[in-house]
Amino acid sequence: MQNKGMLSGALMLSVGGVLAKVFSAVYRIVLTRILGGVGIGLYQLIFPLYSLCVVIATAGIPMAISKVIAKHPDNQASVIKKCLIFTCSISLTLSALLVIFSKLLARLQGEQRLAICYLILAPTIIVVGVCSVLRGIFQGRKQFTPSALSNIAEQFVKLVLGLALSLMLVKVSIFSAIIGAMVAIVVSEVVALLILLFFLRKRKTAKGEDVPFKEIMRDILPITFTNVLLPVAGFVDSLIVVNLLAFNFTKADAIFMYGLESGAVGSLIGLPTIFSFAIASVLLPCINRQSKNKQTQLNLAIKIVIILTLPCVLLFLVVPKQLLLILYGGRFMNSNAGGLDIAGLLLQISGVGILFLAINQVLSSSLQAMECRRVTVKNLSIAVLFKFIIELALMPTKMFNIYALSLGNTICYFVVMLLNYISIKKRVRCNITPSIKILLINIVMAACVLLLNSVVVGKLNFLLALIIVALLYCYSIFKLNVFNKKENAYFKYKIC
Repeated sequence: MQNKGMLSGALMLSVGGVLAKVFSAVYRIVLTRILGGVGIGLYQLIFPLYSLCVVIATAGIPMAISKVIAKHPDNQASVIKKCLIFTCSISLTLSALLVIFSKLLARLQGEQRLAICYLILAPTIIVVGVCSVLRGIFQGRKQFTPSALSNIAEQFVKLVLGLALSLMLVKVSIFSAIIGAMVAIVVSEVVALLILLFFLRKRKTAKGEDVPFKEIMRDILPITFTNVLLPVAGFVDSLIVVNLLAFNFTKADAIFMYGLESGAVGSLIGLPTIFSFAIASVLLPCINRQSKNKQTQLNLAIKIVIILTLPCVLLFLVVPKQLLLILYGGRFMNSNAGGLDIAGLLLQISGVGILFLAINQVLSSSLQAMECRRVTVKNLSIAVLFKFIIELALMPTKMFNIYALSLGNTICYFVVMLLNYISIKKRVRCNITPSIKILLINIVMAACVLLLNSVVVGKLNFLLALIIVALLYCYSIFKLNVFNKKENAYFKYKIC
């Protein structure tokens, strides 16, 4: 019964996470249509630094609190108090720094109007920090509903309010629409906090004995270092990309291309990883508890992730422009900078990295479950170094320009996946290569999509054809027995 409770909790968090990420993906896609290339480029210049501040203030907090509370269920008050003090101190400091240096940061990014956006978002860091502590409390108590509902509500409010404000304010100016989107982020975080506080008031907190601060930090710091690396890389990109592109393009074109890569293409790249994140969350909480099943669970997780993400990779490779037109309309076609052609090639380059990123999510989660957090930090650091070497070397050239950003990200994902695979191979036997059956099914599916693209007329008809191909793909996976008997047993609610 305990194992079923653990799995149902993981499923609850995963379902909430998937819904929240779907809302977030829809929001980014529609917002890109509203703002256009230049507008989403400006929006994406703001977000990396904000995300970095949030990660520094909150990364590792929910997991660490839930772990310590589970370890000391009678000492919750001490844990909560210390984590609130720590998180609020960091959040207040980061908010103050963001306000003080907002104008300087905007100048460094080449767009002084961004300063007001940093001022709007600064208080949100404190709200997000408190939310992270509350989510950790609930997860430590095995109460997963508050975290799931607050995540869903946060993204839903941002989706509805953000798009409504952007649609109204875009008539004034693109920058006014961006400010409207920023205001929606603040409101959505406040709504999430209110939901968490509502659930918190229903249960009294056990006081118990004092838990040493060092013990809490031992759980928080390794997770923070792992989670902070990619946001740091994203922030550095927001500082250097436009300036590096300015060697060969005007500032407006540079911002437009950055918006295509980080906004339009980035939104699509994030969609397949929603499912790989959910699979990792559901399958891997058991890995550090049942050592005899590590190999089976890990290989099953990797196989499912490959089955879910490989079709997306091939789809992005064979019909990238058609997908962009379906999702974003004709804005790219009408761009003087040839937006559709640029975005299409960016999607092809970035699409290859989806498979590496998805597999790495499983490998990284497994290493952390095995208490190998330092290994994941080291491997990710090396991969990020490769990314920046490629970007700095190739982006100022006229041949590679913005494509160097997608290439750097793809190689980064490949390097970290390879290093994590080598690290985990020393502990558990695993396989990251797709089987012949999976490869053949995907090749046939890609050929069908290419054929349909040449004969089907109209966006809606092509979209319906893709849905039919996707259903046939799912049927083929199960009909051709891609999963063996031992793996099929895990689908009968026996993962843990």
